[in-house]
Amino acid sequence: MKNIAIVNAVEFSAAMQPIADGRTSLERVIAFGKALPGVEDAVILLSRNGQAPSGIRSDTRAAWNAGELLSAFKKHSTGFEDIFYFHADCPLLDRKISERMHANHRKYFADYTYADGYPYGLTPEILRSDLVGRLQILCERGKAPSGILSSALRRETLFDVIKTDINSFDIETELAPGDQRLLRISLTTDTKRNRVLLKSLIASGGTDAESITRILDEKPEVQRTLPAFFPIQIAERCPQTCSYCPYPRFGGDILSKNGYMSVEKFSSLSEKISGFCGDAVIDISLWGEPALHPGIMEIVKSALKTPGIELVIETSGIGWKDEVLSRMAAELPKPPTWIISLDARSEPVYKGLRGDGFTEALGAAERLMTLFPGSVYVQAVRMKENEEDLEGFFTSWKTKTEKIIIQKYDSFCEYLPERKVSDLSPLNRFPCWHLRRDMPIMLDGTVAMCREDLERKHVLGNAFSENLSDIWEKGEALDRRHIALDYPGICAACDEWYTYNF
Repeated sequence: MKNIAIVNAVEFSAAMQPIADGRTSLERVIAFGKALPGVEDAVILLSRNGQAPSGIRSDTRAAWNAGELLSAFKKHSTGFEDIFYFHADCPLLDRKISERMHANHRKYFADYTYADGYPYGLTPEILRSDLVGRLQILCERGKAPSGILSSALRRETLFDVIKTDINSFDIETELAPGDQRLLRISLTTDTKRNRVLLKSLIASGGTDAESITRILDEKPEVQRTLPAFFPIQIAERCPQTCSYCPYPRFGGDILSKNGYMSVEKFSSLSEKISGFCGDAVIDISLWGEPALHPGIMEIVKSALKTPGIELVIETSGIGWKDEVLSRMAAELPKPPTWIISLDARSEPVYKGLRGDGFTEALGAAERLMTLFPGSVYVQAVRMKENEEDLEGFFTSWKTKTEKIIIQKYDSFCEYLPERKVSDLSPLNRFPCWHLRRDMPIMLDGTVAMCREDLERKHVLGNAFSENLSDIWEKGEALDRRHIALDYPGICAACDEWYTYNF
C-alpha cells in the first residue's frame, strides 16, 4: 500500500519558525509525513515560491485556491491509494492518532477521514486518491460555491468543498475523548500568539495529543497568551444618547464633548500593538462615534498600514461625510470591517432606542455596502424594547446581505437595568474570554481590566507611557482567580464572560 503526504507550505515563512528544540515546524512536519503509513519519501510541498528542503519535491504555483489544490492532488496522487494532507506550520502533529485514523479509514472504506474535538494542528486530513476526481467534477458542475473556488486557500478549504455535497461521500470521524473546540486553540506557528502557546505547552511537557489536551485541561493558564482585540476610544463625542448604552450615564454630556486621540498618538499606539502582538484587531469605537474624529481618514490609514493590524469600525452611521467614505474606498490598501448599529427596522422603534438619525443611518449603511462590498455588517442589540421588531429587521436585511449581527444585551455588570430577552450563558462558567484576549484603551491611554469596568476601578496601566507587556501581565492574576472559580468585584455580576470578539 503506497500513500502520499501533501504538505501545505504556501505560507512558507510561518513553517520556518523554530520551536523548543531548535527544529523548525517544517522539519518536524516532514519527519512526521515520512513516518506515516506507506508514505516513506512520498512527501510533496505545496509552495508559492519554490522553497523546499533538499530532497523534498515541491509543487509551486503563483496563486493557490481550491481548484489549484485539487489539481495538485490529482497531479501527485497517481499510483497512490490515500493522501495525507496537513499544513507545514503544525509542529505537533500526532503520529499515533494519525495511524489510528488511517486504519479506520481503510477498515470502513472511507472517502475522507478527519478528527473532531481536538485543538487544531494535531491531526491530518485523509482522503482516497480517487476522491479527487469526484471533487473536481463537483466543482465543475457548479455545486461548490464560487467563493470557495476562487478565494485563497484556508485551513478549512478541502472540507468546505466536501461539505457542498457531503451526503455523497463516506466520511469517517476520529472523535477526541473530550471536546476542546470551545477553547479555539490553534497549535500552529503562524502567529506570535500561537507560538507563545506552543512553547508554553512544550515547556509543560506537551509532546502529543494526549499530553497536550491534558495540559490544556489541568493548566488552563497557558491559554492566556497575548491580547488579540484592542477596543480603542478615539473620540469622546457621540451623536446619540442611546437608551441601552452606559456611556451617557458615565460619560457626561457626550453630545457636546470634543476630546480626540491625536493621529500621532494613535499611529504610535498601533505600531506598539503590532510590535507586542504581531497581529491584532483594533476597534476604534470604544465610546464615542469615530465619524466625528476630525482626522478619521488618517486614523484609518494609519491602522491599516500597520503590519498585522486588522481594523473594525463600529458606527451609528451618523456623521460620515460622503467624500471621506469615497476617499477611503479609493485609497485604503484594504477595507476595514464595518459594523453599523441600527437596532430596528422601523423609525419609531429606532427613535425610542437611539433618538434621531434613522434616515441618515440607513443611508450610511447602503452607501457603505456599495463602497465596501462584503465588509459591512448591520447590527441590532436584542432587548425587550425591540424584540417584536427584530424579525422584520432580520428578514428585511437578509434580502440585501448575509452579514447581520444580532447582539445580546449587556447590562454592564448590572450598571444598567436588565433588558435581555433570554439568558444565553452556558451552564458551566469558564474563565472570561475578555481577560484572555482584550485590551481596552481609553482616550488618555488608560487600560482597565475590561470594557465592563466603566468606573475604572481595576486600572492595569497606561498604554501611552508603559510597556504593553507589563500591562498585560498585570491581568494574569485575575485570570487565575477565574480559573479557581473566584469572580471578584464586578465579575460576579458579569454576563459577558462567554462572548468573543473577532
